[in-house]
Amino acid sequence: MTNTLINWTPAKITALVRPNLLQLKPYSSARAEFKGPAEVLLDANESPWETGRNRYPDPQSTELRKAFGKLRGFNPDQIVWGNGSDELVDQITRIFCNAGDAVHALPPTFGMYKVAAGIADAEFRATTLTENFTIPVEELKASWDKKSKVLWLCSPNNPSGNAIDGEVLEDLIRSFPGIVVLDEAYIDFVPELSFVSRLEKFPNLIITQTLSKGWGMAGIRCGAAFASPFIIRMLNTIKMPYNINVLTTGVALEMLSKPAEMEQKVATMISERKRLERGLWEMDLVEHVFPSVTNFMLVRFKDSAKVYQHLLDKAIVVRNQAYQPNAENCLRITAGLSEENDRLLAALREL
Repeated sequence: MTNTLINWTPAKITALVRPNLLQLKPYSSARAEFKGPAEVLLDANESPWETGRNRYPDPQSTELRKAFGKLRGFNPDQIVWGNGSDELVDQITRIFCNAGDAVHALPPTFGMYKVAAGIADAEFRATTLTENFTIPVEELKASWDKKSKVLWLCSPNNPSGNAIDGEVLEDLIRSFPGIVVLDEAYIDFVPELSFVSRLEKFPNLIITQTLSKGWGMAGIRCGAAFASPFIIRMLNTIKMPYNINVLTTGVALEMLSKPAEMEQKVATMISERKRLERGLWEMDLVEHVFPSVTNFMLVRFKDSAKVYQHLLDKAIVVRNQAYQPNAENCLRITAGLSEENDRLLAALREL
């Protein structure tokens, strides 16, 4: 595969979609079949007693899209919400991949990319990040061919915590012969690095974000995708009609109305992560703390298995990453509350 920059036309983007989906008529829910005010709702066989939850949710999550679009400075009509980013990962893979097509990713990274490829019976092609968790660009490009449909790029990356260089990102987006998905789950920790404001330049780009991390709403499962109108239409075609429920919507709208509160908590998490880094570097049992721009860090220990079990014995849970490529003896540690971080450091000093 040559590294020639691709001139994306609407026809080329359309050709990437599974042909049967181009003809698929999405399910039309009762609430989607009219526009305008409604005072008497007798269309959906709902209970008429008002509980705040007796009506089906808006299938298009209109208010949620407007609120997030305003915050991100982006057209709300080019946003779609999913039941967490996990649902969006699955939907994107199913839209563009027939059995035998290829999905590309750069481990160590988010494991759902591989799971979604397996569900779609797509080939998962892994190009391992370097020892410093940067992208081996030429090796990645050499893995592309006519079967290549989706490239997953996670920035900041999980579990390494580093962001991908902007020029590298742009080169890969322009060069890849399929859809590039930029996973910005941790972008609230470095908002200046987001590509959302540049998305219109890249017709083959999808950006995903989530309310789970900086916004502190992992429990409600709410993630968003930003893309061209055509790709958004395809995502709406295959999504479940009521994938974002009224309880999730209400909580999300309340939190999105308080961006300053989110920013203050993000600043605190970053400060606590830096404090943890300083404490870890002082310990003989630590070999390396990898640079991070997120609320977590990847730490290489001399004996990660021993450290992991010791922390479990102290009822402290971190994430074992030692099985990941180039992450031998590594644990991923999230910055918690100040007292939680104190407890972690005290436990490690016992070793």
